[in-house]
Amino acid sequence: MSDHKRIPMLDLVAQHAEIEEELLDGFAEVLASGRFVLGSQVETFETELAKLCDARQAVSCNSGTDALWLALRALGIGVGDAVLCPAYSFFATAATIARVGATPIFVDIDPLTLNMDPEDAIRRAESIPNLRAVMTADLFGQICELGPLEAYCAEHNLPIIEDAAQSIGAIDLGGKPVGERAHVACFSFYPTKNLGALGDAGGLVTGDSALSERIAKLRIHGEDEPGLYHELGVNSRMDALQAVALSIKLRHLERWTRARRERALHYDALFASRGAVSGDASLSDGNLSLRTSPPLPEPGRHTYHRYIVRVPKDKRAALIAALDQQGIASEIYYPRGLHQQPALADFAPREGLPQTERATCETLALPLYPELEFDDIERVVDTISETLKIL
Repeated sequence: MSDHKRIPMLDLVAQHAEIEEELLDGFAEVLASGRFVLGSQVETFETELAKLCDARQAVSCNSGTDALWLALRALGIGVGDAVLCPAYSFFATAATIARVGATPIFVDIDPLTLNMDPEDAIRRAESIPNLRAVMTADLFGQICELGPLEAYCAEHNLPIIEDAAQSIGAIDLGGKPVGERAHVACFSFYPTKNLGALGDAGGLVTGDSALSERIAKLRIHGEDEPGLYHELGVNSRMDALQAVALSIKLRHLERWTRARRERALHYDALFASRGAVSGDASLSDGNLSLRTSPPLPEPGRHTYHRYIVRVPKDKRAALIAALDQQGIASEIYYPRGLHQQPALADFAPREGLPQTERATCETLALPLYPELEFDDIERVVDTISETLKIL
């Protein structure tokens, strides 16, 4: 083990130390109010979330997973229906579709953005008569660009559910904020997210008032009015303490996002100077067998929930071990496609999903957070460069 200080993937202790006084003052107000579930603090955060996304309505809930489930249920999707979704994403993206009784139809990804490939989505959609919706996922802080898929969905009356768990504050290439192009967008505020609670929390934004009203009922067991239930919902209410923490953190989100972007660009520049490639270049094209993500042109904005590089699959395990030896954390997102998960095996397509399967073998996440020192980034890049040259 190296004598260097350890560089973690994320440092929440440093983040919370900076805003500790604000948090404690906010928690004291909740304690004094005696209202700990929903209430005025939750309503305040919902208003702030809607404003951030330029949305008409926002509804809070207990987790990002619940947000996806609530969106599907509120849209009436269930047994006998099918929903397109990317095969490269967190488990909840597809699991929530299966949980409502519908069939997830897996779509391959764009190898550059790692988000759903719109052309592949349309190709698969044309052979599915019971298709009821499309669920996209904004991986690692970049909004999934819909391209021709947006017009296709409008023509076929297919609502778009945006899994925006990783893209709070992001902007697409058309200048639209996260959630703007979707019928409903779903957020996770898990502590490790760019806007993270101090436990589980989630939320949804939509421009459809009727949909938001139904979601708000479903999150409290389906209650229409006190003591009256016409359908089965769930208990997925946000705690006031979490809402206060999120409102406080929301004041700092823009600054934190700028800091993440500055550090990601520093990574890009350092890797380029050592011979890494970017965009659609082959891993074998540069002097360093590593590829960074292509820069996102303005007005688009990547918020870098994770900083992802690609390395040859036969070198990744050894690289991870070398980083760990030097006290540097790294993480694989995701080690297998959703169609390769045992719990979802019944929904796997007959043909493979080559871009998804390649990404699972090559991608690697490196430390990135607002408090990360630039000297630490240089240490990460130096370690990777030296290691790849001898592997």
